[in-house]
Amino acid sequence: MSDALTLLIGFLVNGLIIAILLNIKKMNSQKVKLTILSIIFIPIIAIIPDLGYRMDNDFGYYYFGFPADALVYRGGSLYTLESLGLAFNFFFFYWILKLIYKSWILLFPVKKEY
Repeated sequence: MSDALTLLIGFLVNGLIIAILLNIKKMNSQKVKLTILSIIFIPIIAIIPDLGYRMDNDFGYYYFGFPADALVYRGGSLYTLESLGLAFNFFFFYWILKLIYKSWILLFPVKKEY
């Protein structure tokens, strides 16, 4: 039971860090879209072999996450959360997607009609 509680507390702490750094009081539609896409990208990238997960042959642990390890499967029903890997991965994908969005706007500007 304490393992599940530790995992839940880890998710809550990472979520709190993300919420504070995003400054949710000043959310606009672009920030919301980038946030949702970042949350979607984290598990999708984490399940890609050789990119998102790797196995430690010495102990048999599975590490999930890219570019930082976010979740560790230690066997049985024991999952642990790396300290700030989830928050780091979230902001990594957030900033990459924001960079792609800004580049897209520069390449294909939106024409306003009056």
